[in-house]
Amino acid sequence: MGNLKEQYNQIILNRKGIIVRINELAENEAVKEYLDLCKQSDQLLSQQKQLYTQVKFEEYSSCNHIWVNTLHEYDSWEGRSYDYCGCVKCGLDRRVLQLMENYHDQDWLTKEQRIMYNFLTNNQSDFGIKINILCDLELAKAIYAKIKEAHPNIDDETIVKYLKVALHNIRDTKVSDERKVNRAIRLALKPSFNKWKASDVNRF
Repeated sequence: MGNLKEQYNQIILNRKGIIVRINELAENEAVKEYLDLCKQSDQLLSQQKQLYTQVKFEEYSSCNHIWVNTLHEYDSWEGRSYDYCGCVKCGLDRRVLQLMENYHDQDWLTKEQRIMYNFLTNNQSDFGIKINILCDLELAKAIYAKIKEAHPNIDDETIVKYLKVALHNIRDTKVSDERKVNRAIRLALKPSFNKWKASDVNRF
């Protein structure tokens, strides 16, 4: 018991010494500037977070979506199928709705997913072109980006045709693991990306 009290009293003394030193440093002009800049940085970060959400909402609202199916579920209890789509242009992904159905708590979502969920539950977003292909969204987005890079002024209807051809080729053409890695690198995906199986790119 005595040893614990000694440790406790020593901690109090150590903190007092640190507080005295902090107060001394607070009078230094350079330290004052540092603390003021930290405060400004925190304020700007708060504004940045608020504006980021608004920017994403505006991006999702103004996008003429091109949807691919990112998740296909069958509820044997209800006897119904559910399809969740993602946009290859802005990245809006309806799978967050399925996540919330499972978790019922936004704390399980990433920051980006929370923004998507809040947008989807408060805004109309069913417009755009739907492609009846089930595939990995990151893969579809990467192919879309490459098509836009090669053809900046291409219209959506034509880009959908190109996208379908590319996804069908990935599904139907068997390649070695080395080719898969090289293809992932060309699409700016991680070399370890392995979503190239028929089960990842399917027709309905």
